[in-house]
Amino acid sequence: MILRAAVGIIESDGLDAVTYESLADASGMSKSGLIYHFPSRHELMLGVHRFLAGQWEEDLESAAGGPAGEVTPAERLRAMVLSLSRSATRADLLLQVDSRTHRDFVEVWRDVDQRWLPPIDGVDGDGEDAALKRAAYLVQILADGLWMHDHVHDHALTDAQRKALTSAILELIP
Repeated sequence: MILRAAVGIIESDGLDAVTYESLADASGMSKSGLIYHFPSRHELMLGVHRFLAGQWEEDLESAAGGPAGEVTPAERLRAMVLSLSRSATRADLLLQVDSRTHRDFVEVWRDVDQRWLPPIDGVDGDGEDAALKRAAYLVQILADGLWMHDHVHDHALTDAQRKALTSAILELIP
């Protein structure tokens, strides 16, 4: 409940708006109750990062049909494309940018990325294996772009456009 309320504050008012006071108002908890669960703002924001990363991994597992270690690389990449086919929320984007501000936050997202993203190592090599790695990583980059498109361009994709682009990206999975 606390973390959902924090995400709601970030969505509407940005990261700096997450204070114990605003969170107490949004969650209905007392400031002292919030401090009991999250003794510092850093711990609170780390909790928000963990919460969203956990939700994303659940979405990936659902799309893939199982945990990352139990599905093929192509199934992981397909799950990634499907997961990123929706437009990012403001909170998603702000927290992704914020994650680069502290090692603890980076590690939360790195853990999910290491399980699900295609490997970047070897994309600059020669041969068929390197070409396959480049193709897989380019699919990932396309999915990332689809996810944030509506926030970096002056027009949002329609549902039909998003569906058509998602299908085209899925066809590119090696």
